[in-house]
Amino acid sequence: MYTRWRLYILAVFLVVIGVLLVGCHIWRKRGHQFSALREVFLILGVVLIVETLIVSTLSNYNLGVILPAFFGVPLVFLALVLPHMDKGFLLFLKWLIAACYAVAIGIFLVCGFLMIRASSQGEKVEADAVIVLGAAVHGDKVTWVLENRLNTAMEYLEAHPNAICVVSGGQGAGESVTEGSAMKKYMVDRGMDADRIYTEEKAKNTMENFEYSKVIIDEVVGNDARIVFVTTNFHVYRAGQVAREQGVNAVGIPAEDVWYLRLNNFLRECVGICVYALRGDI
Repeated sequence: MYTRWRLYILAVFLVVIGVLLVGCHIWRKRGHQFSALREVFLILGVVLIVETLIVSTLSNYNLGVILPAFFGVPLVFLALVLPHMDKGFLLFLKWLIAACYAVAIGIFLVCGFLMIRASSQGEKVEADAVIVLGAAVHGDKVTWVLENRLNTAMEYLEAHPNAICVVSGGQGAGESVTEGSAMKKYMVDRGMDADRIYTEEKAKNTMENFEYSKVIIDEVVGNDARIVFVTTNFHVYRAGQVAREQGVNAVGIPAEDVWYLRLNNFLRECVGICVYALRGDI
């Protein structure tokens, strides 16, 4: 099924790009000027807008869903208006847009480096306890994002039979059970020993995930327990910084992201890192 979806989405993008290329060719054949740079802006901008439209039908609505279109719309605008942006307000607007994209690219490079470095540090760590950070569940079923986190945690637990696991997450809107209970059920249904899995069912955010899970680990293992946490790869850096702020010395283990959400999640996480940095939380 997942391969079929990949092919469908790839086909949509190829059709969009093909239509735009043909349209630009016809436009030139009719004697209109349309530079290669404007063509690149147009294709990239429309692809980003289409990406938002596709993902909005497949995922819960959030900042990450709309960010590709947010970056795509100005590119389409530049593609259509660029020849006229040589004086007055339009000239100022052109350089303002260019400066904003330059800053954004710089932020993406720095944040991307931090995410990649953080997500490569935890897989070989020996730990006494594993914290699995919760994510949305649909009714009482774990989502694909959460399933990847749980599968990663189970692989670690199988390789470290003396470690316990804390699955952490409260009950959010549209969820008929707590994330923690849905996570434990998923793991037990796949053969994990229920006695090794402890549920934390109050947390509403990453900070509380660590705060409440640490209380459980201290009671079960002791306050000197070696801890790792599992979250989606893009989230490891920021989650690790939050853990430190909570006094939790833990190393992150990355779970695979859902393929069609990677761009959206990356962009949203860059915003999250910037917001946390400006607030002094990391």
